[in-house]
Amino acid sequence: MVDSCIIQGVKTYLVSLAIFILTACGGTPPLPATFATATPQLAAEVIGGGVQSTPLPVALTAWQSPDGRIALQVPQGWTLETHTEAGRGLWIWNAPGQRGLLSLLLIGTPKPLSSTDLIDLVDATLQQLAATSTQAPVVDASGSVVVDASGSGINREGVAVPLWIRVSIRQFEDSVAVVVLSVPAEERALYQAFVEPVQRSLSIAPLPTATPLPTTTPAPRTFDRFDADEGRWFVGDDVRRAMTIQDGVYRMYLRMTDSYYLSAPAEEPRADQRIQVTARFEGTARIGTALRFQQRADSTRDYVVCWISPLQRFGCFRSEADQWVALQDVTESVVIVPDGDNRIDFAVQGTSYTLMVNGVVLTQFEYDSEAIGVPGLYVETFDVAAGGVFDDVETS
Repeated sequence: MVDSCIIQGVKTYLVSLAIFILTACGGTPPLPATFATATPQLAAEVIGGGVQSTPLPVALTAWQSPDGRIALQVPQGWTLETHTEAGRGLWIWNAPGQRGLLSLLLIGTPKPLSSTDLIDLVDATLQQLAATSTQAPVVDASGSVVVDASGSGINREGVAVPLWIRVSIRQFEDSVAVVVLSVPAEERALYQAFVEPVQRSLSIAPLPTATPLPTTTPAPRTFDRFDADEGRWFVGDDVRRAMTIQDGVYRMYLRMTDSYYLSAPAEEPRADQRIQVTARFEGTARIGTALRFQQRADSTRDYVVCWISPLQRFGCFRSEADQWVALQDVTESVVIVPDGDNRIDFAVQGTSYTLMVNGVVLTQFEYDSEAIGVPGLYVETFDVAAGGVFDDVETS
């Protein structure tokens, strides 16, 4: 039997990275720091006419993300706010009275960035922070690209306060971390001792390569209107993708560029099979269906996919141990609806494959293999995050 499964991959193209530093959920980018008084007081802040001391020296405490992947030493007593948005996670720690800020921005990357890309990311970060570097970027022992900069924050009376800013950017296995510390320039000495320990403490475990599978028993066939999540399809949400069953549809959204996913329901494998689905584009992704999906003992995969795109094009290919070979070259068709529903019908009998879209046969081809497997749904991205929305799936 073949359990419900999802395959993931990264195409071997260069990464095109759009950076929105410190932009929280589409709102106004938070300032690096704001202050409670017109004249910041060292180690104290004025609250309601009283003075509240800030403990010195600053003590660090261990922080871990809810999924356990990310660990970081952060200043004790600083308040945390969290934001997530399309392939990025943002954590911000504010000092008492908002007199300092530590932020961690995590960006999913399908492949490691080059040293040039990392330097460009440093420049983009400084530009977003309206900061000016005070030294050339250096690479420390951890491989992080580090730069000091000067900037300006605004206190509650609208007075500009000079800031000292440290930016550290580090490549991990499947993500890039941008760490920013910002404090009043005149208080830099109070924080200097913990800057490097914070940077060195950051660790990020890679996302699992084997996606957790639903435990439902494989069925002979599938008919799903997605009115509820009954465990037949993979669902999950992280920096790479969001797979959800909600509002009567199955949404496959890829937050990483130049990647692909194939999601198959829990079904019993067979040779002859057919999958029909109503699908629409979300962005510029290719979306489609797969037949005869099976996973080899070495975790590579075999399957045949036909896809459509909002550019009114379609194509088909086979995967043999994750090596792609075209079966139908990219072809244009006005049958494809770019901004609405498309009914996709893909079938195989013996060695003969037929793809129909909106009741019209787009292609028929032969592939000399009668391997068994299961049908599935397919999404592929290029230079931007995108996805597909699927409903009324029926297999036979």
